[in-house]
Amino acid sequence: MLGKVKEFTSKNNYTTMLLALLAVLLIFFTATKGGTLWTLGTWRGIVMQFPEFGLMTIGVMFCFISGNIDMSFVALGDFATIMAVRYMAAHTTEGMSTGQMAGVILVSLVIVTLIGALGGVINGVLIAYLNIPPVMATIAMQLVWLGLSTALTQGYAVTGVTPLYTEIGHMMLFGFLPVPLLVFIIVFLIAAFLLKFTTYGKKLYMIGTNVKAARFSAINTRGMIIGTFVLADIICCYGCMLMVSTMNSAKADYGTSYVMRVILILVLAGVLPDGGMGKIINVLLAVVSIQIIASGVNMFSNLNPYHASLIWGGLLIIVLILSTKFNGGGFKFMKSKKKR
Repeated sequence: MLGKVKEFTSKNNYTTMLLALLAVLLIFFTATKGGTLWTLGTWRGIVMQFPEFGLMTIGVMFCFISGNIDMSFVALGDFATIMAVRYMAAHTTEGMSTGQMAGVILVSLVIVTLIGALGGVINGVLIAYLNIPPVMATIAMQLVWLGLSTALTQGYAVTGVTPLYTEIGHMMLFGFLPVPLLVFIIVFLIAAFLLKFTTYGKKLYMIGTNVKAARFSAINTRGMIIGTFVLADIICCYGCMLMVSTMNSAKADYGTSYVMRVILILVLAGVLPDGGMGKIINVLLAVVSIQIIASGVNMFSNLNPYHASLIWGGLLIIVLILSTKFNGGGFKFMKSKKKR
C-alpha cells in the first residue's frame, strides 16, 4: 500500500501538492472559522463564484499546453459582453414573453461567440504567421480590446441585461445546483474529453513539447495554434458572460484581476507556459483551492481581499521553487519559440 502511494506521488507531483494544499486549507479554516466555513451559504457562494474565472482558466489552459500564453482574454471578453449587453438592451422590451427573451439571449451568446472567435483568430495569426512572441502579441491585443470597450462606453457600465438572463445566472437547478456551476462542469468535461480522447489533444501536447518536431510529423502547427486560440477565447468570453449575470451589467474593466489569478492557477496546477504538460484535474483542484482561500479570507473581519492576493503571490513563489525540483531545472517563463 505504501509503495503504491509513493508511486502515485512520484508520478503525480502537482496532484499530490494540490491535494495536500486543499487538505491544509480545509483544516486551517475548519479550526479557525469552522462555524462559518461549513455552512450552506458559504459553499453556495464558493460554487457560484469560481465558475467565472474557472471557465477562463480552462480556456487559457489550452494556450499554455500549446506553449503559448494569452493576456488578452479578459479585455476581449469584456468587449464581447459589452456588445452582447448592448444588443440585449436594444431588443428587450416590457411585456416580452419568456420565449422572446430566450431568443434575445441566444443571439447575444452568438455575438459573444463570434467576437471570441475573431479575437482568437487575430491572436493566432499574430503568433503563428507573423512570429510575434505570444506575450507581446496578446498584451497588444489586450490594449486594443480595452481601448475599443472604453471608447464605446466612455468607461461606464452598460446596463439593460435581459431579466431572464440575470434570473438564470442565479438559478438553482433541482434546488441545489447553480447554473454557473453546471456551465463550468459541462465545459470542464468537454475540455477533458478533448485533451484525453481526441487527436486534437495529442497534437496539442506535441506542439507544446516541440513545435518543430510536430511540424515534421505532418501536423498543421499554424492551424492548430489558431484553432486553439479560437477555442480558448470563446471559452473565456463565456466566462465573462457569467460575470454579466452576476454584475447585471458589462464594463470595460470587469475581471481585470482574473488575468493574474488564471496564470497563478495554471502554474499551481502544473500547466506551465513552456507547453506540453499539465492535467485538467489539477486545474480543477487549483481553482477550488484558490476560491477557498478567497472565501476564507473574507471570513476574517480584520482582513480584506488584498490579503488573499498576498497569499496567492506567496503560493506562486513556492510553486515556482517546487517546479524546479519537479522538472529538473525548472522552466523558463516565456522561452523563445522555434519558428512556426
